[in-house]
Amino acid sequence: MYNSIQDTLIIGKKVIYLPSCHSTNDIAAEIVRAGLFAEGTIVITDNQIKGRGQRGTVWLASPGENLTFSVILSPSFVAVSAQFLISQVIALSIRDYLGQYVQNVKIKWPNDIYVNNRKVCGILIENSVQGSRIASSVVGIGLNINQLEFVNDNATSLSKETGNIFVLTEEFQKVLKCLDINYQKIKSLWKHNDLRLEYLRNLYGYNETVTFKYQNQIVKGTVKGVSPIGQILVKLETVPEILELGLKEIEWIIQ
Repeated sequence: MYNSIQDTLIIGKKVIYLPSCHSTNDIAAEIVRAGLFAEGTIVITDNQIKGRGQRGTVWLASPGENLTFSVILSPSFVAVSAQFLISQVIALSIRDYLGQYVQNVKIKWPNDIYVNNRKVCGILIENSVQGSRIASSVVGIGLNINQLEFVNDNATSLSKETGNIFVLTEEFQKVLKCLDINYQKIKSLWKHNDLRLEYLRNLYGYNETVTFKYQNQIVKGTVKGVSPIGQILVKLETVPEILELGLKEIEWIIQ
């Protein structure tokens, strides 16, 4: 059973636990539409039947072995033009949590988390806009903790990387504390640039040669940065200028 967190400022003060559900993001979105939430509310399940990932993919996780939850935020202080800050701060929070146990944690743009070139966490953020501001964000997080067998060879877990078995309720509290600490930072306008720089420092492929699939060709390239709206800036070996690309325009080839 997952309980509310007492020593955070915002995130985890209310926790809604469901033994099984179709999608924590969908349920969190329903709560937002009904107006029945406090900022920082968590919806968590042991068994997500229809979890969603980036690009319309499906997020698969073995029941009772991982952390699968959604966070409801009200970041009205974030302009629509700066909404990628939310993605950055969530990714950095998960990086901070994992960094307590393992090394070589990287953020694969936009916000997948990799350990030793294997995916350990997926993040799906769905924003609602009101005028020029973000009215609400539903942040779905699927974090592999104790799972050892995966359909995808590109996946890993904290247990696989460390050889240890973890108590999920304890790790849940640690993750929420990292989220809460970092979320405070985007409320301070002067810290926005620091967050962007920290994101770049932890970004896979930043100023390093990596492999992409672009226009149906496998090409080498280097990540040069990320635009304020979240587009990736890439210098490919086959293209003279730096490209600014969206999620569906380029794919990673992780080796």
